[in-house]
Amino acid sequence: NVATFAGWLLDAAYFAAIDNSTNALDWYQWPEPLKNRHLAALEDIYEREKDFIDIFIARQFLFQRQWRKLRAYAQKNGVSIMGDMPIYVGYHSADVWANKKHFLLNKSGFPLLVSGVPPDAFSETGQLWGSPLYHWNSMEKDGFSWWVKRIRRAQDLYDEFRIDHFRGFAGYWAVSSEAKIAMIGNWKAGPGKSLFDAISRAVGDIKIIAEDLGVITEDVVELRKSIGAPGMAVLQFAFGSDAENPHLPHNHEANQVVYTGTHDNDTIQGWWDVLQQEEKMNVLRYTSIAEEDDIPWALIRTALSSVARTTIIPMQDILGLGNSARMNIPATQTGNWSWRMPSSTSFDQLGKESKRLHELLSLYGRL
Repeated sequence: NVATFAGWLLDAAYFAAIDNSTNALDWYQWPEPLKNRHLAALEDIYEREKDFIDIFIARQFLFQRQWRKLRAYAQKNGVSIMGDMPIYVGYHSADVWANKKHFLLNKSGFPLLVSGVPPDAFSETGQLWGSPLYHWNSMEKDGFSWWVKRIRRAQDLYDEFRIDHFRGFAGYWAVSSEAKIAMIGNWKAGPGKSLFDAISRAVGDIKIIAEDLGVITEDVVELRKSIGAPGMAVLQFAFGSDAENPHLPHNHEANQVVYTGTHDNDTIQGWWDVLQQEEKMNVLRYTSIAEEDDIPWALIRTALSSVARTTIIPMQDILGLGNSARMNIPATQTGNWSWRMPSSTSFDQLGKESKRLHELLSLYGRL
């Protein structure tokens, strides 16, 4: 359906063409007519960058056609595709450039406040993401149309998708755009259920997973439950000294997704290698295994035996890989998302691990 993505596609094509033809680091530094999307300036760009724009659009159409074939093939074979949606978008993006009124920018177009989180389990000084914050009042005035389009596009791509930093819809951490770290900031109220009511009216039922990790307050829990979205549990966060820890399997809920670790965690083996002895003993006691046993597979089994409706296991854990295979280190800008399946991984090894996984899936009724 061309209508579902024609709008953002034109914005993205023009943005990419201008970005490709200038030396500016951010759209904020573009000549004023381009920065503010004057019609004559855009027409001039099309004349000068026609081939670039047409090829950009053609590639997206081809991708869309190929993706739909892939998704149809997956569905035919009982495979669902899960996507991942960050709550925020980058400043230097077509999203912000084409929708300035929906972001907290000054009159010149520069961010007033940016995103982040206060100190948490991942960072002692918090995480300064630096994305511009939404102007929620502006968005609400037009029925949250930007979010409706974004969700509709995600539904066009995926069967289900996780929204990162779901807590930001209830309340979000706002940091000055001049800050160097995220420790100094303020909590501000998010749009809450009004956003999801608008999405529901426009799009219908949506299948989302709410990433509800970090500083979770009662209003976040209430919002998640009010829209029926499953939350998350992560086994690497489970084995402190508190029996009420929500990440421990006996505290899991049916409407939940349990992970051995997320992309922000170390692999299970990497985590185990540096885990404090007290926590190691808690793991061993809880799972009834010995220290010389296969720790990654013990945690995989623990995740699969959970009452949570869905289990997600990173390939690195299935292969038993260590810290060198870690996907991402929060609050760092380089060296992330570079892991790939090792070329040395044999089909025999994959066959062995898949058989092992299949047996556990069958045992716990997850086939």
